[in-house]
Amino acid sequence: MGDVSQALNGYIGEVIKLPQRDISSAVRSREWFIDLVKQEINGRTGEPALYSERNTLYFGSYFKGTKVAAVDEFDVLVILDSNNGVFSQNGIGIGAGLGRADPNHTFDERYRKSDGSGVSPRKLLNWLKDVVESATKKYGVEEPVQSGQAITVTIKSKDLKLDLVPAAVLQHNSSGETFYAIPRGDRENGWIATTPHRDMERLKEVAQGKENFRNVIRLCKRVRDMYNFGVSSFAIESAVVEYAERNYWYNDLYLDFRAVLSNLAGTFRGGVILDPFDSQKNLIVGVASLDWYADRLEKIIRGMDACAGGERQDEVRGRIYEILENQ
Repeated sequence: MGDVSQALNGYIGEVIKLPQRDISSAVRSREWFIDLVKQEINGRTGEPALYSERNTLYFGSYFKGTKVAAVDEFDVLVILDSNNGVFSQNGIGIGAGLGRADPNHTFDERYRKSDGSGVSPRKLLNWLKDVVESATKKYGVEEPVQSGQAITVTIKSKDLKLDLVPAAVLQHNSSGETFYAIPRGDRENGWIATTPHRDMERLKEVAQGKENFRNVIRLCKRVRDMYNFGVSSFAIESAVVEYAERNYWYNDLYLDFRAVLSNLAGTFRGGVILDPFDSQKNLIVGVASLDWYADRLEKIIRGMDACAGGERQDEVRGRIYEILENQ
């Protein structure tokens, strides 16, 4: 009988697994670049300052162990001293800024919205863009660009992209939990609260005792890429984590991947994947072709099931690769 789990493991090792050499090179480049940005900020006066207790926070799929195929990007919060700041939702203050800067130039007039209602994310992004340009222009780094809520920088020689997100650091008035406010990245020029550390902690907790849990997430993301699904990788990951929290895990790569794909197909047809940290936000609202995506997932399941009945492992391996690569 064909061993689909073995074929999937081979695919992970050959196609999805991150090459150690690339990881080491990318991490060195990331640290070099972040150090340049920190030095530039620390060397300026009369401008926003870094939060002294922790001035960067790495987040995203690489740091959660769910990155697929290549270490080609990093997501980094650039944490600013937020002393004297207040974060409000619907006119109610929910958090107080942390830090020691006094005066705190983040709240200077030149960084405020035109209506005076608070700090402008757009102006703070422009400030960070200027910082990055000044810090890296003599090193051949491509000119940074604003991309939604981040400043995106490309180190072409390393085929590496970094998304830098300016963040205020605050303490929740009720829970005492530390959280961050980052640009929403929309026309409203607003801020949103986020807790990326909690996202990573949740995934780590759910993964305990579940063999190949992160690899199942990576396989699902690879399917998303190869089948051109217009669904964010975060939405895919959130759906898998939600499934794993509530359902039996077989600790068999084929059976677990199959079960997750089946659940994901049903989720697509239902049209809802809730943001795990904002129950009012549907991560797939407005996404077209969800029924078609579900059909593709079910076709993948049928293809794997057919392979399970195969007699030659080399043929099973070849067919699994074709299915996952959409060939």
